[in-house]
Amino acid sequence: MSEPQRLLVRDVPPSDMHDLRRRVLRTGTPSSNVTFEQDDRRGTVHLGAFLGARLVAIGTFFPSPTTWRPGRRAVQLRGMAVEPGVQGTGAGRFLLEAAIDRLRREGVEVLWANARDSALGFYVRLGMEIVGDGFVSGETALPHHVVVLDLEGT
Repeated sequence: MSEPQRLLVRDVPPSDMHDLRRRVLRTGTPSSNVTFEQDDRRGTVHLGAFLGARLVAIGTFFPSPTTWRPGRRAVQLRGMAVEPGVQGTGAGRFLLEAAIDRLRREGVEVLWANARDSALGFYVRLGMEIVGDGFVSGETALPHHVVVLDLEGT
């Protein structure tokens, strides 16, 4: 895939994300859990990027405050994943940029995530700031850092 504009981003049910979550986010980790406690929480949005009928990128977004921006309306990204054969083509960027546009329209002030260290370059290229000390996720046993994007005035 060389034309990200051929992608379409739309809301999807969380169950449609399970296969990609399993293959991209759980392979090689101690956890096989592909459901998140936030999946059915009020205000949670599940977005998928489609290339034709094929789901190639996903992300879950839910209201969640962050100590890095206290008192601001914040949304956390969780479960960002891109189909392995499509990684590096712009599909993840396309999905996240569509999500950011939507969050801004909805008045969200901050987007943040617990990002795997292996994906930090992706988030930094999208303008997110790495904050705080790194940590190892108990669920995946992989190193992570918090990344934050201020959506106001950007």
